[in-house]
Amino acid sequence: MIDQDIKKFVLRALLRKNDEPATSTEIKLAIRSAFSAVFIEGDLDGYIAQLEEDNYINGTRDPLSGTLWLLSPKGKIRAQSLCKT
Repeated sequence: MIDQDIKKFVLRALLRKNDEPATSTEIKLAIRSAFSAVFIEGDLDGYIAQLEEDNYINGTRDPLSGTLWLLSPKGKIRAQSLCKT
């Protein structure tokens, strides 16, 4: 269940950025700040990868900043629906 809570949290967090990209590091820090569980780096990478595989987020690889993440159109719709509940 916590997996779904984390994914929903990431979608809402990216929606609050108003189309500004977030780095993987920013997303991981936000998760660690919001949840009391102890995470290993691979778990956090896994949550991001699952959201990308499900087409909720899109990543653009940047050699200087790492991957920059934005909500996909599908992710934006889902995030907006989460904010209404």
